[in-house]
Amino acid sequence: MPVEVVFFNVGQGDCTLLWFYDRNNKNVGTHAVLIDCGSTEPLAPLNPVATPTTASAKEQMVTRLRGKLDHYLGRLRNPYTLDCLVVTHPDEDHFNLLEHVLLSDLDPPQLKYTIRQVMYALHPLDYRERGGDFLWTLFHHWNQIGGQSGQQVLNPPRMVTMPSSPQPMLQGVGALGANVFMVGGVLGPESLNDVYKYESGPKEAIANASSLVTVVQGEPDARGKRQKVLLMADAVTLNERYLVGTADALCRRESNLWLKIGHHGSVTSTDNAWLDHTTPDGLFVSTGPKAFGGRTATCTRSNISNRLLPHWQTVRTAHGIPAPPATTPANWGYVVQDDTGGPRGPFVHLPATDPLFSSMAVPNATGTATGWRGVDWHLRLDDTAPGSFEIWYE
Repeated sequence: MPVEVVFFNVGQGDCTLLWFYDRNNKNVGTHAVLIDCGSTEPLAPLNPVATPTTASAKEQMVTRLRGKLDHYLGRLRNPYTLDCLVVTHPDEDHFNLLEHVLLSDLDPPQLKYTIRQVMYALHPLDYRERGGDFLWTLFHHWNQIGGQSGQQVLNPPRMVTMPSSPQPMLQGVGALGANVFMVGGVLGPESLNDVYKYESGPKEAIANASSLVTVVQGEPDARGKRQKVLLMADAVTLNERYLVGTADALCRRESNLWLKIGHHGSVTSTDNAWLDHTTPDGLFVSTGPKAFGGRTATCTRSNISNRLLPHWQTVRTAHGIPAPPATTPANWGYVVQDDTGGPRGPFVHLPATDPLFSSMAVPNATGTATGWRGVDWHLRLDDTAPGSFEIWYE
């Protein structure tokens, strides 16, 4: 059972779809999992769908996102059904677009998809940032949310605490099938009023360290080895050290290993020890144009260009890992942010030599502000045979 992993452009935020499908009938999906959907600063897509010329970057981004989700979920064996919705932690850039993509434009809004299970971290009250209450309603009144064609949440949403061992999330795929595993959860304090007590730095740290980390495991190849995709959400180095102890085998390279780096490329995640442990073939990062200041900004030059990429290159060289081929124009690249709070660019990395696949792209080497666009990266595993892969953007 192959799987396509879609890293959606949501600007400064996160949204990933896992679409498992039938190798003998590649237009028919068997399972689907949506992990997060949020943004704190939108980024207009490189390839927008038809929208009014006055449409904002957010409107363009959400319109494209909704259309692509409908496209994938409509081709499932059980159409428009999510096997699982994972909300990794209570930071709004990981959940505040869920209302836009899960509900219709009807008045009152209706649920568009049936959802078999919902998993989330920390307490439901922690998801009421900026006055939003959709997730509070979803978590507490799940059986009162429905769609005009019978869509519903089938089971009570479940708060995930720290699993002692990896837990498979899909049923009925068998021991040799591809699956996705829950491997990490709550590390920080947990109480009814975390969101009120920790509105600044401490709450942010607790939320990130409570990120639900998942691992996609592909089919075994002729050697019995499987490809893996590690989806780190906003997990920090503390989580990485924990995973070495509790999910060591699942987080180690067998065949190809693909790492969605934690916290949007921030210095708080993906430390050198984690790169040494996972030895990834390629890195994916979800980031956007939001202006951060100081050393914890996402995708900063000091962290990405001066530390992460050079160390990763030494790891790849030591293990003989070549840069994976990807379908990109020769001059495509991504920009990093100056740590001093200055403008982004023109620090451009090319996936052909530095295979870090970023959702924020520039189409030329100038890195000018008008050139920034968002792209959806696709990673398709085991399509032609177990062990095969394709990488492209749309």
